[in-house]
Amino acid sequence: IEETGAAQHLRDARIAPIYEGTNGIQAIDLVTRKLPLDDGAVVRAHISGLGSVVADVKASNLPELGRMGQRLEEAVAALEEATGWMLTALAADPQGALAGATPYLRLFGTASSGVWLARGALAHLRTSGADDARGEAFLQIARFYAETLATEAPGLALAITQGAGSLAAVADDALAGPA
Repeated sequence: IEETGAAQHLRDARIAPIYEGTNGIQAIDLVTRKLPLDDGAVVRAHISGLGSVVADVKASNLPELGRMGQRLEEAVAALEEATGWMLTALAADPQGALAGATPYLRLFGTASSGVWLARGALAHLRTSGADDARGEAFLQIARFYAETLATEAPGLALAITQGAGSLAAVADDALAGPA
């Protein structure tokens, strides 16, 4: 079995549900424990910091950054909108908030990661020479992330703010599978 690689396939198949469950637990923790800290002020401060970095990227007007500033501004705006919705939903409709927890975790990570990559790219452009291959690679990765992966943010915000009703409409036995 080991020689054929079947054991690795079995391990790969078994780990996905574990990761999926872990992501769900982390999402619920973010929404129910971290987000409400100081009535949302902790998360809003984080978002404000992201916005400051995006403003720096946009103000730099460096052509090497491409559409990075615009795309990340959209991602941070989506996170800000979803955060406001989540805080309201936690008080009025906790089940609705939990329905959006996993996409909220993805949105939080997507926006934050893109902005921190952009911060590193901007630092590279301000401090490194043209022959810095590692810095150039970092810049390319940051730009790719902002211009492709960060564009998912507005869709995630829609899933968070408008998806709870469709999830609530699904019958429990439809999720359980055949008996």
